[in-house]
Amino acid sequence: RTLAPAAGVSAAPAAAAPGARAARRAAGSGFRNGSVVPHQFMMSLYRNLAGRAPAGAAAASTSGSGRHGRADTITGFADQANQDESPAETGQSFLFDVSNLPDTDEVVGAELRVLRHESPELGPGGATPPPLLLLSTCPGAARAPRLLHSRAAQPLAGARWEVFDVADAVRRHRQEPRATRAFCLLLRSVAGPSRGPLALRLLGFGSPGRGRAAAEERALLVVSSRTQRKGSLFREIRAQARALGAALAAEPPPDPGPGTGSPTAVIGGRRRRRTALAGARAAQGSGGGAGRGHGRRGRSRCSRRPLHVDFKELGWDDWIIAPLDYEAYHCEGVCDFPLRSHLEPTNHAIIQTLLNSMAPDAAPASCCVPARLSPISILYIDAANNVVYKQYEDMVVEACGCR
Repeated sequence: RTLAPAAGVSAAPAAAAPGARAARRAAGSGFRNGSVVPHQFMMSLYRNLAGRAPAGAAAASTSGSGRHGRADTITGFADQANQDESPAETGQSFLFDVSNLPDTDEVVGAELRVLRHESPELGPGGATPPPLLLLSTCPGAARAPRLLHSRAAQPLAGARWEVFDVADAVRRHRQEPRATRAFCLLLRSVAGPSRGPLALRLLGFGSPGRGRAAAEERALLVVSSRTQRKGSLFREIRAQARALGAALAAEPPPDPGPGTGSPTAVIGGRRRRRTALAGARAAQGSGGGAGRGHGRRGRSRCSRRPLHVDFKELGWDDWIIAPLDYEAYHCEGVCDFPLRSHLEPTNHAIIQTLLNSMAPDAAPASCCVPARLSPISILYIDAANNVVYKQYEDMVVEACGCR
């Protein structure tokens, strides 16, 4: 399964300039993590793609179809450069830590998104020809800057996001040693016959504001990638646990105070709590065999049953942004002889069930298990505080069978 091309998403409503309404919408999603503000583009991407089948999402894409079509993960890296001052004459740099991208993942697309406001300098009577925007890699001690894009800065009727394709630059950067994984880009402008430097603020570029508006207006590097192995939610859970453990090691133990109930940790705005999940498992037993020890008489046949998963009850709503709950379903019931064809039994299950019906002590009954599953898409904060949109396979039971 693949996600829709990110290039198509660029033309979606997410391309509009952020504002207070967008910030309130993100804040009202139910996501509980005060230390991270999900970028509006990533929120819009989830809303546009999560409810569609992969084929339908791809069909909804517009320009650039196929550039990102093989991706199953889209990661948004927020600019980490210090932008306290207005862009200088020499340009504006953007810094992204892409070290959290697995080395085994294939980068199939990447975009730099920079907010630009309307500028009176480029009104109807503006400069002719218009100034040029130059995007390059940052100069380094051992390498010269590489020019990536040169385009005219056309007049704007309102704020919009300037989008630059930087996929090749990201791929080249990933070949460097991990110690230099800070990916740096430099945006400059030149104007006039002599192509002299022009301050970017004159073209509508500027440093972000403060608070939620600052997070919404920061430049964003959107990387579409494809994992070489099936995505496992357990890997992300382990990464979250390692990040929490490192934070706990750096903090003194809190005073629980009198009357404290179940343990709760608050680390950098990220709250963890124990839930009744472990107790529920213990009560049910390791086999999940409801009704074990009782006769099969009275037990229903193998079928799909409701199972509502609430990430808030699991205490995961401080890193999972959406969805906060979903219908997973589960399989329950007996697989007795003769097996029904709609249960799609394997030949081994048929033989095992036949033997069990003749001599229960000779072989156990076959098991009622998921026979067909479907994926869901999850928008979450990874251990490095990047916003990630990822499609996880085998999350919803579509049909049950005897195995």
